[in-house]
Amino acid sequence: MTDITRILIIEGEPGLRRELASALTEAGFVVADVSDMPESNVIRELNPDIAIVDEVLPSGDGKGACSKLHTVFSIPVILLGKDSVGEAMIRALDAGADFYFTKPPHNRELIARVGAILRRYKKR
Repeated sequence: MTDITRILIIEGEPGLRRELASALTEAGFVVADVSDMPESNVIRELNPDIAIVDEVLPSGDGKGACSKLHTVFSIPVILLGKDSVGEAMIRALDAGADFYFTKPPHNRELIARVGAILRRYKKR
């Protein structure tokens, strides 16, 4: 097992995607960022350890992408959305997300959450 953590960011907002990628790269992660859900072969090639996914994607619902990443690729997923009232978090967790952040997430909290989730997954 490698010590390098690979993060896949799937975020439709270019500015937020760049900001997240920059913060996570500065924190020592290897980051691949795309604007929409990539094909399965691209995901296999990237071999991410965790994904951060926009709740609303150009090709459809981010919760569907979350479910696929979680079940097909067996990686944890953090879902990003704009709903701060709690219902979105419940729907995200029901879709298989490991955590839900309201956009934009605080970078330090996101980095800490990525680490916490990965520690739990690596124990499995």
